[in-house]
Amino acid sequence: MEGREVTLIIVGCLVVLFYVIVFGLIGADLWSGVRKAKKRGEMRTSEAYRRTIDKLNKYYNMLIALTFVDAVQIGLIFFLWHEYRYDIPMVPLFTLLGTFYISFVEVKSIVEPSNVKEKKAQEDFIRILREIAKNQDLKDRVLSVLENKENKEHDETE
Repeated sequence: MEGREVTLIIVGCLVVLFYVIVFGLIGADLWSGVRKAKKRGEMRTSEAYRRTIDKLNKYYNMLIALTFVDAVQIGLIFFLWHEYRYDIPMVPLFTLLGTFYISFVEVKSIVEPSNVKEKKAQEDFIRILREIAKNQDLKDRVLSVLENKENKEHDETE
């Protein structure tokens, strides 16, 4: 085996390592989220676990696409070396950048205090209430929906 073929194997191992790192960070975020929910006294629901699976799908879809871009880039570099002896380093740059992005997001999520999530939810709720208060038509529709729901629940109990 020549030097560049060994380099291709090393690059492949790096890409696998990047995928494992992302999986580990998602697992750490899941573990952290479960601990924070226990601390707040929240139930862990299948919806929260489903969001983790959706996040896993989203991240790996992005990484796979970036890996294809890297495969083209590294294939071109390998061709340039093989045909013209251009010695350009083979680095899965796009997959590396994607892994850095995911790592940043996941580490931020892990170290984020649990009360920040509660504060965001409260701010969203207050913002929605302000919008409802500003818009009379919206206020009437919300009241109508709530009354209809209340009537349906009352009818079902009888």
